Order: sequence, then C-alpha cells, then structure tokens
Amino acid sequence: MRKTTKLTVVKIKVFPGGHMPVKKTKGAAAYDCYARIDGTGEDQYYDPDRKLHYIPGINGITTKTPLGFALEMPENVHAFILARSSMGVKTMLVCPNGMGLIDSDYRGEVCMLYRELDPDYDVPSWKQEDAIYHGDRIAQLLFNVPVELVQVDELTPTERGNGGFGSTGRTDFPETAAEQVSEWEE
Repeated sequence: MRKTTKLTVVKIKVFPGGHMPVKKTKGAAAYDCYARIDGTGEDQYYDPDRKLHYIPGINGITTKTPLGFALEMPENVHAFILARSSMGVKTMLVCPNGMGLIDSDYRGEVCMLYRELDPDYDVPSWKQEDAIYHGDRIAQLLFNVPVELVQVDELTPTERGNGGFGSTGRTDFPETAAEQVSEWEE
C-alpha cells in the first residue's frame, strides 16, 4: 500500500486582475507569479500601442510590482519571493535585496521589488524591453514546506494585517539608536 502525504493548505486570495500562481512544470520547485498592472499605481504607463505597463526602478529607484494575491499560511509556514532567472538574463532589472520573505501573519498583496541596474541612473538609458506588462511572469513563490494552494474569497485577519516592507520598524531599542551629533563648531 502506498503512503500518501497530506500537504499543508495555504489559502490564497486573488485580487481583481490578478492571476493564481502556477507551477509550470512537474519538477518546478516554485510557483510562477504574474504582474498585476491595473493603472492605479505609480510608474504605470501606456506604451504607444496603448498597452498598460509598469516601469520599475527608473533612475535607480526601487519599486514594488504588485503580484495580484495575498496569502494565509499556517504558523511556522513562510514563503520566499524570488526573481525569475529570465529577469536577470533578458532585462537590466535586479531585485535589490535578493529575495523577499513573506511571514505567515502578513495579509497584504504580495509584491516583487525591482530596480533597473543602471550605473548612470539616467532616464535616456532606460530600455522599453525592461517594462513589466500586466500578466508577465516576473517572480517565483517558494514555500518552506510543500503546500496546496486553495483559492478563497477572504483571508482571516491578523494583528499585523497588511503591514509589510519595514512596517514593524528598524529597532526595538530606542536607547541604542544613534545619538544626534551636534554641528561642528569652528
């Protein structure tokens, strides 16, 4: 008799215009994630053919590209959001912190950070090929355990909620924060 392993269930809420992450091959370790470009965010534009796109990281600024979904993971389950290898080969876009960590209590929309790698940080060097279009596969979602994604309409709220990207602050110890240095007197 063959023993079957029950997978950990992760609930996923897909936002309007978003796409369910998918594993594209049987041997894929991670789920491909799609850009959700809806025209409401900063740095979203129309190209000459009126196709909505997103310009990440112009002039060296790091930007968040929404991926169109939020997760509800059980405690002790977390996920990593990684750049797809094709992004590094086919564009000048980089993920400035290497990868993102999604905690089990985060309920906000999952995003991918990108910045255009441009030593001069000038607009004329930006390439249209580096634009991210709605529905482009731009990231991968990797869980610390094997999971089954189950689509739901709503997620269970947490105290943290949508707070992400440094929302818990930089330090818990105000007494160790750098003291203000008075101006040098001549």
